[in-house]
Amino acid sequence: MTIENSRVPAGGVVIIGSLSKATQDRLEKTANGKFAKLADSPLTHVVETSAGDLRKFSERINKVVGTEGVVAPMLADDEGNRLFPTGRMQVRFKQPPTDDLLSDFAKRHKVELTQRNKWSPQQAEFAVRTDDARYFPDVAVELEKDKTVVSAWPDVRTAFQREKT
Repeated sequence: MTIENSRVPAGGVVIIGSLSKATQDRLEKTANGKFAKLADSPLTHVVETSAGDLRKFSERINKVVGTEGVVAPMLADDEGNRLFPTGRMQVRFKQPPTDDLLSDFAKRHKVELTQRNKWSPQQAEFAVRTDDARYFPDVAVELEKDKTVVSAWPDVRTAFQREKT
């Protein structure tokens, strides 16, 4: 599945949330030693995998995490840069949304409004709830199908690689 431009699931999953020690221990066992915290982001963990089906892998990790966090596949752009979802979605509406529209939208799609975009009045950010077991890219697809929306995409952190000189 392609997500905004050429972002595709690749390489593992990201877990966003405050995980208990017991959950972290279970994740280390499930990940076979490929479980780590993401640098500069204390509430974000990464589970790397070479498994071909990230949807199934995400579901398995989500069962371990439960409601302690949001599980999302890592993404890669067209240059191979790794992108780490933050657990939030950016949504661009056809018209600048009213407070009532944002509230109804959040309730209807089971997400939480985190903020409006102060530079782009037709855009807002929503957090995926920790009790939401849907495959993360499917949430963006569902949001984008709403008749009031132009586009929706996962908010990400980027991990660029330095070129060798």
